[in-house]
Amino acid sequence: MTSPRPSLLATLLRAAADWAGARHGAPKRGRAERRRRSRQRLKDRAALSDLFRDRSGDFAGQVVALQDLVVNLNAERDRLRQQIALHHELMEDLGRRNACLLDLCAASQHEAEHWKRFVEGEREREADLAEKLQLN
Repeated sequence: MTSPRPSLLATLLRAAADWAGARHGAPKRGRAERRRRSRQRLKDRAALSDLFRDRSGDFAGQVVALQDLVVNLNAERDRLRQQIALHHELMEDLGRRNACLLDLCAASQHEAEHWKRFVEGEREREADLAEKLQLN
């Protein structure tokens, strides 16, 4: 990913390459080759500078995205903790209701047995009365 506008460092490196090429005063025979290599090295450094600048922008975007992800995950964790606490409260409430219903069932069972004994006693008295009436 190259940007259309070179960085300041790349521009300075290219200017230094041009300046180094212009001020080089060696014999003519190797001067052009040395100038060419010097310019090429400076241009390569400028290209690397641009590449690193672009990559750092990519990494900065990734860091921001990861920070957003962490914030969202923390919010989700807090929401889940609240749900867990609510579920624990609901389970405790259900346990209390269940105990209350068990107590009511036991009381109802006791009352049902009482009325069953009462009805059986009444039937026995009615049977005794019927026998006495038949004997008379």
